Formats: sequence, structure tokens, C-alpha cells
Amino acid sequence: MDRVLVPVGEPCPFACTYCYTRGGEIRSARIGVKDIIHQLVTFAQENNFQTIQLGYDGDPFARPERGLALLRELVALGKDINFSTKASLHDNELHALKEIKAALSSHGSILSAIVSLSCWESADFLEPNTPTPVERIATLTKLMSIEIPTFIAVRPILPNVSDEEYERVVSEGALARCPGFILGPLYVDDEGKFARLISDQILEQVPYTQNKIPWSAYPVSWKRYEDVDRLIRIGKMVEHKGCRGFESSATAMTFLRSKNGNAS
Repeated sequence: MDRVLVPVGEPCPFACTYCYTRGGEIRSARIGVKDIIHQLVTFAQENNFQTIQLGYDGDPFARPERGLALLRELVALGKDINFSTKASLHDNELHALKEIKAALSSHGSILSAIVSLSCWESADFLEPNTPTPVERIATLTKLMSIEIPTFIAVRPILPNVSDEEYERVVSEGALARCPGFILGPLYVDDEGKFARLISDQILEQVPYTQNKIPWSAYPVSWKRYEDVDRLIRIGKMVEHKGCRGFESSATAMTFLRSKNGNAS
């Protein structure tokens, strides 16, 4: 086991139209910070893992005080920590993250981040409650300025978003000196809630498999839509911009540890 997913324990207010956190199938009910940490400490006593990934059930910085409280508690475990966000971060959060990074470094551990960008021009339509792509690139730049390596997650690659739009995402990320892009599929539940703004005609053209969701608190199985040829094409676009492409956050963390001489 290389990584453990740790919940935020609160619903995400951003409510992106394609997001699998909207239905509640992958998370437990609201849970307090102390309860989350207690469960993780108990788990860590019996299991070996290297990375804690915070934010699979919501955005830890949708409410910054909660995200920072979780990160401060997680530092004591001495593991590498990665968090994902679409939020806009400000000076107070950046100052706190700098302190958290320093505390982790004293354990020989790494703090890294992921900023999610699944579209650009379509964001007003697909992510109406979310900070704009420009604001998210600004968040990436701020995190990089305090030496927190920050990847961009192009997850999911949306079939109703053009390659030209993804080229804009990659170009903006490359200009911000992003170290890499995490590319990934679209998951769709049986009721189609996560794809309600994608026409049937477009979705029918994308190959899919039915997959059990390993990070869900419940036994759910969703359709995984993934156009391999398009994935390769976008990956080559990333490489052409001088960046790296990753198939998951786990492989991105492996790269980061290798780069920092901490590979296991």
C-alpha cells in the first residue's frame, strides 16, 4: 500500500456538474476533524503506507480553516501529504501552508498539492460555483512560490470539452511552471447525474467499462468513460509543452519522491 485517501468530511460547495462527490456515494456522513484523525491513526498502527491524500470526498480549502486543521493534525504521522483543491488561496492560508511544509520537512516528508482544471472556456457552464480557471492558476502559482510542488489534475477529461480547450489548460499550466498534469477518466453513475450536461450522442461515442469504485465508503459500481486515443493525444500535448503527464496522483507522487531522493 502506497497511499491512503483521507476525507474532508464535509460536502463540497463547488458542486461541479460532472463531480462524483455530488451524490454522496463515496463519502460517509459529516464527520469531525478529530474523528477523521482518530480513525487514520488507528489504521496507521496496523498498516504501512507512504502518502496521505486529502480531499477525495470534497475540497479541503472550500473552508480553509478545516483544511488547515486537518493538515496540521496529519503532520504528526510523518507521512508525505498531498491535497487537492479548486479553491482560491490567500495570504493567511499560504503562510499556514508554509509552516506545515516546514514541519513536514523536519520529518523528511513532502507536502504537495493538486489544482483541478477540467476545462477552461466551459468553466462558467460546467463549474458555475467554482473559482475561475484564472484564479486556480493563480493558486498554483502561489503554491509554487512557497515551494510546494503543485500538479494540475485534468480529471476528468470531459468528452464535451474540445482538444483546443485542453490545449489552453496545458499552455496556462506550462506558463505557470507546473511540474506535471494528471490525466484521468470520467466516472458516471447509473442515473447519469455526473453526465447530465453531456449529450447522449457525445457520450455514446466514448468507450467505457463498468468499475467498482475502490475509494467509496459504499459498494458502488460506475461507468468509467475513457477514450484512450484522446488520452494519448493530450498526453503528447503535455509533453510538447515540456511537462510530464501522469495517469494518477499516485504516480505523480512517486515521481516527486524520486526527484527529492525519497523513493522507496
